[in-house]
Amino acid sequence: MSLWSSSRSPRANRQTRTIDVLVVGGTWNPGGDGVTETFIHALDTSIFTTRMVAYPAAYGTPVSYADSVAAGKRALLAAVDRSPNPVVLAGYSQGAAVAGDLAAEIGRGAHRGREVIACALIADPRRPAGHYLGDTDPGGYGVVGERPIDGIPTYWAAAPGDPITALPAGNPLRTIADLSAFFSFADANAAVHWAHQMLNTASRNQLQRWWSLDNWRQWAGALAYARGYLFDGRHTDDYIRLGYTTALAQALNRDVANGRL
Repeated sequence: MSLWSSSRSPRANRQTRTIDVLVVGGTWNPGGDGVTETFIHALDTSIFTTRMVAYPAAYGTPVSYADSVAAGKRALLAAVDRSPNPVVLAGYSQGAAVAGDLAAEIGRGAHRGREVIACALIADPRRPAGHYLGDTDPGGYGVVGERPIDGIPTYWAAAPGDPITALPAGNPLRTIADLSAFFSFADANAAVHWAHQMLNTASRNQLQRWWSLDNWRQWAGALAYARGYLFDGRHTDDYIRLGYTTALAQALNRDVANGRL
């Protein structure tokens, strides 16, 4: 399938300018890890300069996942504003949620005046079904739901079996993601806030309906996907071992060189 789609016109002179790649790391690794490092090292340094964007990268302590993503978006937007060059937003895992959410907002016309020319996401927890890099559909979609990105060319690297980005619609692990977004026991107030947010999510019918009878064939898959995440490297090692991060960087290198970005 097509690697990207956009309503913007290609600019052939892009490759003559330096492009800043702003990278947001995954949970508990705001400074990057093997996955993000492999992606960065495969970028063409004659075209791109890269910079990690610091943010909490937390999941429950010291802040909740939802609050961490919100803080990451503010930090990433500030980094875009400080950049003197066109920008590519990039992220891995929780960092992909940050970069993808901001790209979606900019694509909708928010934050006007920012020159974001592309978005590159690894293991995005909000990857829409059917959007992936390469020829093999990893299946499913992001564990916390689907977030389309329009108006900005976007590349998704998704490894099959990774429950964070390629979870079947009927997998019960979706409820864990729904109910833990605001999880935090940093103090008593944080725990109360989490409880209130869980009740609000349920009362507003915002839980993902994995239990729909349309999905019954997928109900038994939670254990296999959990094992893939915890023990088999589906969310970590596979992106390096199977070349997904390198292919993502090479797609950016190629499309800039060809004047598509």
